[in-house]
Order: sequence, then structure tokens, then C-alpha cells
Amino acid sequence: MIYLNHAASSFPKPEPVISAVEAALRSPPEGEGRGGELASASSRCRAALAALFAVRDPGHVILTASATHALNLAIHGVLAGRPGGHAVTSLLEHNSLLRPLAHAARDRGLCTTWLEPDPEGRISPEAVASALRRETRIVALAHVSNVTGSVQPIEEIAAVAADAGVPLVVDAAQSAGAVELAHGALPGRGFVALAGHKGLLGPTGTGALIVPDASLPPLLTGGTGVRSESELQPEELPLRLEAGTANGPGLAGLAAALELVLARGVATLGARRAELLGELRRELAAVEGVELVAPLPHDRRGGLVCLRHARHAPEELAYLLRASFEIVTRAGLHCAPRAHAWLGSAPRGSVRVSVGASTTEAEVSALCAALRRLA
Repeated sequence: MIYLNHAASSFPKPEPVISAVEAALRSPPEGEGRGGELASASSRCRAALAALFAVRDPGHVILTASATHALNLAIHGVLAGRPGGHAVTSLLEHNSLLRPLAHAARDRGLCTTWLEPDPEGRISPEAVASALRRETRIVALAHVSNVTGSVQPIEEIAAVAADAGVPLVVDAAQSAGAVELAHGALPGRGFVALAGHKGLLGPTGTGALIVPDASLPPLLTGGTGVRSESELQPEELPLRLEAGTANGPGLAGLAAALELVLARGVATLGARRAELLGELRRELAAVEGVELVAPLPHDRRGGLVCLRHARHAPEELAYLLRASFEIVTRAGLHCAPRAHAWLGSAPRGSVRVSVGASTTEAEVSALCAALRRLA
């Protein structure tokens, strides 16, 4: 099988990750790690993520069940306390970011400005600055689009938001593990949401939210393993934002995966993605009947491309690639309906091809050969 759906989840998982999950399931559950046990999987994840994202205090790395969980924690937390207000986001966002904003619009009267990307799929800092209002309470954007693969200038956008005193929420689900981002260098109040199962090579059911301070209200309250005498959620981080029994086997796998990412280096992994995507787009340009849906980004570390076929609807094309050639891709709207509407590929969407740490040039060539046969 040729797996080209890394934007959804990386596969195959590295053997050390599989071994760590299995070992955790075969061993007595360890301490939660919230009290500071150095050997626990949660503490190792926090330390590794702090190193990857230049986080000054590992306690500001909140472990979550997914990037979706992290984005809900950040968005609903930033907007808590009073109704109304204004948000700035873009047409490229995933439903994990769009839906919390939509629910805030319905339930709290939030007004949202939807920024249109430039021809390369980028949101400029100038566009963000022009959209800001006196009542703006949040800027929320994906670092890398899961439809166009475009990489946003988050550092410059963070400076614009900081000058206006507006918190910035970054969806780094697609960029983590391939595009470097130093949380400690972001000006202002920046929140970065991560998925463990994509470019970070970990298991599903893992993620994190990097927070600048302890100001967010808890999304969940409950057991923390410590401070049990208090009926209220503890105030200090990370206890304030972590409740309930953690996914021990998942975190053990994520800790092993993060060690691999740190050893290989985010810059190296991103450069490999860019190299494979360049080869893919060169070969696709020569395939009859294939139309590339999204603009070609200058920065190709996003590692994905969306396409349509003259003879086959997206879901049919993905099925034929899987059934006839054992090539796994992803068809549809990719949980980003506004992005496909902007690109003109709604309502059917497209077939997304995405490369990852395990992809080879031979697999890219095999996909293009299959598309030529289908033409």
C-alpha cells in the first residue's frame, strides 16, 4: 500500500512509537506527571514540546486529546466572560477552528471578519491589521492550510495582533513537525494548538495547547491527581487546564515520536516535505486530465496538493486509486468548506495528496503513473 494521506494522520507510525504504546499498555499505569515526575510520559511530552517550540516554561504546554480539543480550549477561553465582540480569521480554516467561532457567533453574538487569501494562499499581516476593530477580541488562523498547503507569516501576524493587544490563536495541526515556530519569540499573547498524530508522528488521541499565561478558564473540571482537598479546579498550570485521566499509552507513544522529531530536526523534515512536493507537482503537470485545485505556494513545506480529474469525481477518483492501485489519498471538502468555496471546488471538493516523513520518490511516481492510466 502507498499511503499519501499524511495531512490526515501520519502512517506508518515509527517502530519506537508502536513499542512505546505497547509497553505502556503492558505496564502498570504511571503517575499523571502533573506533580512533576520526571520519568512520566506526560512530563517527557511537555519537555520535548517545549524544546520544539521554544517554550520557556514546560508547564505552559497543556496536553489535550487533539488539536480540536486545544482550539476549543483556546477560542472559548479567550472569548469567555462577556458576549459580543469581533474575531478575525480566514477563508482557509479547518472546521476545528471555524466551528468554535460559529458557535460563539450563534450563542454569544460574536461578529467575524473572513479574510481572503492572496493568489498564493497567504494572509498578509496588512490584511489582518486592516480587519482589526476596537472590539476585536481574537485573531485565529492556521499556520498551514490543509487544502492549499500555504504557510502563513505567523510571526508578522503575531506582531500586528500584539500591537493591537489582541490574542492570537494559531492552528498548528498541519505545520507541527515540518515548519518551525518559536512560541517564546511570539510577541503578545499567543496560543498554539497542536495535533500529535500528524507531522509529530504520534498516536491519535494526543495533542497540546501552548499557552502564554494562566488566564484561560478551564474547559473541563475534574480530577487532577493532586490538590484533591479542593472542590475547585487548581489555579496553577498545567493543572488548571488538564482534568481527568490522561491517555497514558498515547502520551507514551507521543513522547517517543517527539524524540524522533527532535533527533531529525524540524527544518530537515520540512525540507524533505518541500522536496517531495516539488517532485509531485512537476510530475502531475505532465499528467493529462489532472487539474491542480490550489495555487502553487512558494513555501512547499505544507507537503500537500489538491487535484481534480477530468473523468472522475473526487470520491470516485480516490476510490479507484485505493481499489485498483492501493494508493491512499483523501477526497471531499477536507473539513474546510470555505476554502473549497474560495477555490471554486465546492461542493464536491477534491482529492488531496499529502506527503510525510516516510514518503519516497517512488511512491510519488507511482501515484502519477496511476493517474496517467486513469486518464
